[in-house]
Amino acid sequence: MAHQASYRVYRPRRFSEVLGQARTIDTLREAVRQGRLTHAYLFSGPRGTGKTSVARILAKAVNCENLLPDGNPCLECASCRSIESGQHLDVVEIDAASNRGIDEIRDIRERITHQTAMSRYKVYIIDEVHMLTPEAFNALLKTLEEPPAHVLFVLATTEAHKLPVTVLSRCQRYEFKRLTTALIQERLRFVAEQEGVSATPEALEVLAEAADGAMRDALSLFDQVVATERELTAEGVQRAAGLVGSQEMHKLMGALADGIEPLIGTLEALRLAGLDEKLVLRDVARQFRDILVYRTAGAEVFPGYRRDRIAALSQLFPENVGGSVWIEAADHLAQAESRLRGGFPADLALELALLKIQQALQADVMNEEVRPEPPRPAPRPKAPPPRTTPLSEPPMRSSAPEPEIKRPRDFQSVLDLVKRDRPSTHALIDKAQVRQEENTLAVFLEYPAHLNLVNQAQHREVIDRAIRAVYGPDTRVEFRVGKPDSEEVESAPLPKDGVPLEAEIREWFGSEVVMTGFESDQRKDVER
Repeated sequence: MAHQASYRVYRPRRFSEVLGQARTIDTLREAVRQGRLTHAYLFSGPRGTGKTSVARILAKAVNCENLLPDGNPCLECASCRSIESGQHLDVVEIDAASNRGIDEIRDIRERITHQTAMSRYKVYIIDEVHMLTPEAFNALLKTLEEPPAHVLFVLATTEAHKLPVTVLSRCQRYEFKRLTTALIQERLRFVAEQEGVSATPEALEVLAEAADGAMRDALSLFDQVVATERELTAEGVQRAAGLVGSQEMHKLMGALADGIEPLIGTLEALRLAGLDEKLVLRDVARQFRDILVYRTAGAEVFPGYRRDRIAALSQLFPENVGGSVWIEAADHLAQAESRLRGGFPADLALELALLKIQQALQADVMNEEVRPEPPRPAPRPKAPPPRTTPLSEPPMRSSAPEPEIKRPRDFQSVLDLVKRDRPSTHALIDKAQVRQEENTLAVFLEYPAHLNLVNQAQHREVIDRAIRAVYGPDTRVEFRVGKPDSEEVESAPLPKDGVPLEAEIREWFGSEVVMTGFESDQRKDVER
């Protein structure tokens, strides 16, 4: 007998054998028991989650000659056996990807008027229904509107959003969910026992994680690995299936924490080793998600093998890395996956995403280093005894020292913080020079236009926040135009909101300003 794929051998045959879709199964089984069937069902959800299998089980249940009390088909009557073998005359499966035209739908419309050949219902299972042409959908709509009482339609799709609303409104819709890793792992353990394959829990977990919630993918990957390995280990599974191994992932995440040069070198080594960049990208995204969960929810949410691995990866990064960095990393990886769907080269998308993450990590660590510690409250001084002071005597100056300001060389840290928060603001002060004047930091800008822009609220807030973080909360900042060694320095006040800077415009572009009537009226309103 020819070998059959595991996903066909271990396909669920009854409602009770379907995993991970309890709500959908309970509803369908109860509808069969009570005889409250509708004329059209829509099964939507990710691939490999059981849509077509449940459609076949439903076809067996509605035509079963000896239906069980719990709504499951008996699997022993002639109707059940013929449906399982694919020879039932009244159960028709259509692949809409290859039969997507209006002619196929017209053929269905002609055939549904005929009575059933050997059972109670004619059941039409249309897989990947979203692939039908608009004309075919229009023809199907007429059929769905008022079908004969002996006809049931079961539509299956992975992209329900592509179906016309008029079709959706005529169907009972059931959403199939991705299966959990634990469910897939338990099913793989059962299959391995039936096939006489020895497998460690770690190996089964690697297979379950790689399936990404699809049982069919997990069983297909199981067949692929078993073809070369009869004793499954985590390392053997990763090697046979072309997955990113735990050692390679540890090296990659360590290089990401170390710097740009180690990161580029590790990525090149993975590329030369033949690893699929798409799989690397997916696994890196999963690791960042796990690290975030590990640091926020604790290690208890992970099983033992996975817990130790995530703990080892988490230790590669500083403990003070904020949660926002992990969220930003997930966003960069999501953008990379979106680029892949648009045809962007996989290796370049992976490198760009990881380089952006590495820069975010460096910026976060640098921000922690330059952020000053909160000042401790000084002890309250005792009140001095009262003394009589002559009127001619000048008031005594406080002996407390002026707050010390850091040297201007730390202004580069200010630039780095501003660039991270708002690149457009960084462009205004990138060429600025600074000079310390007692407790004031004088910032010299090159152009008068830059002076007016940095005084706007959206830019000034970012700059002030960065300067307070580097130089201290009591530092005064003054922006000027010119150079520190120039005697003539312009220090412009904040412009009034809404009033054009006519003097500066005349200086730059000439002595005459031309206004439109709208601008003139607007200025009069502002001055008024």
